[in-house]
Amino acid sequence: MTRSFARPLRSWLATLAVLATVFAGAPALAGELGTPTDYELVFPVDGEHDFTDTFWAARYHGAHSSQDIFADKGVPVVAAADGVVRLVNWTARQHLNPARCCSVVIDHDDGWQSSYLHLNNDSPGTDDGAAWGIADGIVPGVRVEAGQLIGWVGDSQSAENTPAHLHFELRDPSGTLVNSYPGLVAAGGNATDDGISDPAFDGSYAIRLGDVGLHVRRLQEVLAAIGYSLVADGDFGPVTEAAVLDFQDEADLEADGLFGRASKRALAEAYELVAPPEEQQTITATLRRGSRGDEVLVLQEELSREGFSPGRADGVFGPMTEAAVIAFQTALELTIDGIVGPQTRRALGLQ
Repeated sequence: MTRSFARPLRSWLATLAVLATVFAGAPALAGELGTPTDYELVFPVDGEHDFTDTFWAARYHGAHSSQDIFADKGVPVVAAADGVVRLVNWTARQHLNPARCCSVVIDHDDGWQSSYLHLNNDSPGTDDGAAWGIADGIVPGVRVEAGQLIGWVGDSQSAENTPAHLHFELRDPSGTLVNSYPGLVAAGGNATDDGISDPAFDGSYAIRLGDVGLHVRRLQEVLAAIGYSLVADGDFGPVTEAAVLDFQDEADLEADGLFGRASKRALAEAYELVAPPEEQQTITATLRRGSRGDEVLVLQEELSREGFSPGRADGVFGPMTEAAVIAFQTALELTIDGIVGPQTRRALGLQ
């Protein structure tokens, strides 16, 4: 993604986050595949780890509708929320089918659901597939609390030839897989990328005829922005396919209707030419450690441009953002309190 349209995209993503807050914790556009959500949860890997937003990554079966959290084998995995164990190794029966080890699905008390795949099935120091990676007592029907041990990171099932990681899925009350990346970051995850993936530009997953969801809606929005006549309804039907075929033809790509990596690159270049100019950003609230939201995101971006690193621009006023504010206040000989009030806002040009 090029710098010239990165901020407009971030603004779009920030809008989704605001809508998520308005609807009392439910994601904006609930019921659409891939909706980013800041659903409150306990980070499910209790140890050193790293992850990027892999929701739209390509897999042999289509979109990777989850997050991969990489950690060493044996790092504890904990329940993300209070609830009841629904499945262990994909069964609701007491016979837990060791041959399908190791996975756990939990129904949350609020109607959401989380899944934990590739739990460890190897003896220490081996890749023998002879161990049991699910904690004692974790069986279908058992109640668990947020933060309770349910297993350990591993490489079981289809992950035998990959680095050890937890495949974490989150479903909203409608049963739709949503993008848990914002919630995982807010829960303290040490993400290593630059923010939420945008399905219209990022990843190599091909959006195609018959797809329905936020990824289709976003693609339609961008195609409409560069001049194609279609409605952003989230349904990849014949009209959207026709627009995609026209775009591919005009971009000298293979016109196959599959909107994959090459088409996304070409769309990014086309969108760069028509992306709206950046608006002057302002902050009206007094911000301090613990603040969250769009204005914190604006603050973090401005601090970065001024050369004071606040960490990831994630809309969360944490210790790194506070340290950057203090460094800025010190450099400009302002009141040094780590609080972004009128004086600091003026100095940053954000008032």
